[in-house]
Amino acid sequence: MAQQDVVIIGGGISGLSMAFYCSQAGMKTTLIEKGKAVGGSFASHHYSSNGDSFWLELGAHTCYSSYQNLLGIVEACGIFDTIIPREKVPFTLLKNGEVKSITSGLNIPELLVSAPNLFRLKKDNLTVREYYSKIVGQGNYRNTISHFFNAVPSQVTDDFPADMMFKSRPKRKDVLKNYTFKGGLQSVAHTIAARKGIEVRTGSPAETVAMSGGRYVVRTEDGQEYSAGALVLALPSAVASKLLQNVNQAVAHHLSLLKYADVDSVGVVVRKENVSLKPVAAIISPDDTFFSMVSRDTVKDDNFRGFAFHFRPGLDDNAKFKRISEVLGVGLPKIEHTVTNFTVLPSLRKGHREWARKADDLLSGARNLYLTGNYFGGMAIEDCVSRSHDEFDRMAR
Repeated sequence: MAQQDVVIIGGGISGLSMAFYCSQAGMKTTLIEKGKAVGGSFASHHYSSNGDSFWLELGAHTCYSSYQNLLGIVEACGIFDTIIPREKVPFTLLKNGEVKSITSGLNIPELLVSAPNLFRLKKDNLTVREYYSKIVGQGNYRNTISHFFNAVPSQVTDDFPADMMFKSRPKRKDVLKNYTFKGGLQSVAHTIAARKGIEVRTGSPAETVAMSGGRYVVRTEDGQEYSAGALVLALPSAVASKLLQNVNQAVAHHLSLLKYADVDSVGVVVRKENVSLKPVAAIISPDDTFFSMVSRDTVKDDNFRGFAFHFRPGLDDNAKFKRISEVLGVGLPKIEHTVTNFTVLPSLRKGHREWARKADDLLSGARNLYLTGNYFGGMAIEDCVSRSHDEFDRMAR
């Protein structure tokens, strides 16, 4: 049985950033990821054809200058020079079969009447719908703005806490306002995973967690066992809850209280000459079968264009590809390559901060148990990395 200082279950950016901090402190760290590759929401898919290579994001799409903890890791890993800008292409609406500007979906008089509320209304204890319908007007929120919010986590966000949807963070002035990386976001994940002191085990999920002699023992589906003094779970809450049933029922029950949503993403790659759609950053189509279509047009390529559709759950493949063909105006034979990705995201609700505080109270009484992920401070990349940073600080103390 492999003996480590720390075992981390979950190879998304939350687990990877925790592994980075642990390895940097000299801890022997094993990271277990059920998939074939690490990355999680940093899901850059790579495609090659006749010597031409291309990558397409299927999860997160953009990083910002306010992601200071992430940037600290990027600098320490020596890949700061791989940061590249994103092209300035528009976010758009699809209505009645036409791609239009965002402003075309707004009632400007209603917006002007409601906008002053921005300066006197606080987000505290309000849902996204309660807050933003007063800022932009109920009609504008219902018909347009709510659909842009839904596109962020690919689920209905009306009942999300308003103060956790978008956050103001200090920005680094020496970094592009928004950016990606030369090899896509997953290049960051691969760089972290390759660091000295991090042992990565992919391809088999953690099946059970037990305690033996004061240490955690993690058994994977393929029969491997890993023992460590500290355990970090960087997993969807429902999966983490199941794994903790036999070692900490209180934390397991508390995790089970969270709601979550399945996200079904389909990426397609098309030769540039076969797509007449003007370059866009994304398309939002209110009340459609998909929450958003996010384009790779933000990083130009000489040969290909790529599009990631984030669908509502429950559609069969025929329905999904029919809608992709309609939106892009491209016959299915012209789609050169396809890829799918399934993820789970939390469905946050008003009062979530109280849930998070109770989770931390329970963890303070647990033996060397740490939780990180996108269901504490928020779902942005920086929220995930910041949570790992905070949990590592607690571990170090």
